[in-house]
Amino acid sequence: MARILKRNSMEELSRPGIPALYEEIMQAYHTEKLPFIAAGEEKDLIQSIQSRVNEKNGSNILRTEGYHRFHSRFPEVHWALLAHLVSRNGGYSMTDLKSSYIGPLLNEKEKTLFFQLLERINASIFLDAYPQLLLYEESRKRDRSLFHLLPAFRVSAFMGPVWNYFFHSGDSKLLTMALITNEQSLIEENILSKPASAAVLDTFKFMMQEKWGLTSILFPFKKRKYQKHYSVTGLTVSGFQSLQERIRTGKKLYHLLYSSRLVHESILAFCSMHHHTASRSDYWPHLYSASDHAFKLVSPVLEDSWPVIPQPKPYLSDWFLKNGLPKGFELPEQAKMQELTDKILSDALKLAPISAVGKKLFRV
Repeated sequence: MARILKRNSMEELSRPGIPALYEEIMQAYHTEKLPFIAAGEEKDLIQSIQSRVNEKNGSNILRTEGYHRFHSRFPEVHWALLAHLVSRNGGYSMTDLKSSYIGPLLNEKEKTLFFQLLERINASIFLDAYPQLLLYEESRKRDRSLFHLLPAFRVSAFMGPVWNYFFHSGDSKLLTMALITNEQSLIEENILSKPASAAVLDTFKFMMQEKWGLTSILFPFKKRKYQKHYSVTGLTVSGFQSLQERIRTGKKLYHLLYSSRLVHESILAFCSMHHHTASRSDYWPHLYSASDHAFKLVSPVLEDSWPVIPQPKPYLSDWFLKNGLPKGFELPEQAKMQELTDKILSDALKLAPISAVGKKLFRV
């Protein structure tokens, strides 16, 4: 069973080994970067990992499954469970665009632009993170660190010292904080700071999605074993265009996920029992239907909503070498666990009449 986070945040500020880790990270920053060359067994391992990454990076469904299966094997890597749940929510956002409650409010070009942005973010994070996870798996199998191979996958120089620290210390929390920082910095540098992405995020309808609550990241759980319908907790992602706000949100979600044993175990049970389809009917079948339904909101599965699009290539730039050390990356954030069931249910039901009007206006 994965260790539940302790509540004493002061303990986080004085963990042993942090000064030495900072020194190693700064050494990685100042070390001249040479072309990476591998041969023999290491070359074969790199090719094998790359093949597994390519196989799983075909769609949000496969990525989400990949994170879950990895976490099932290595529960000490807390970030993998967080990534699984955030990826689930990414899939919901993708299918929302073709749903009965949001689809009528957007034209086809807007839907496509939103989907392409969401897909690129989802796929880019996986392309960067999954090789890191698989290298940890191989390091465990061989009982020796293999993180000197991270450059072969264009992973930031920031992560090598962090993974070596985790491999010897088992500090799950620090690894999670570092991965949250790394992945959000990656998409900031290579996607969200670009004019095309900014144009999508600046649109009126994206801002309205925040107000509608559709950018909420939800964790389904049950307060009682025989509860009929899942409750939900989580956070609404506001200020999505701010790197620091996204990092803080990621850390708060991590705290919610691990701060309560009851909630944690129930979320784990949900992930194991309900295969991800990207339809919101996965967690609320009483409200949503994956197909046309007279009395439910239609939330389609991903495979019926969007085609598979080409995977992104690894990014050549390293956010860390460009922007430097993110001081305080290891410091946690806390969030009060709140049941959001009534609010999210109310927000969803409000969309039904709005969508009906939108459908007439757009004639779809």
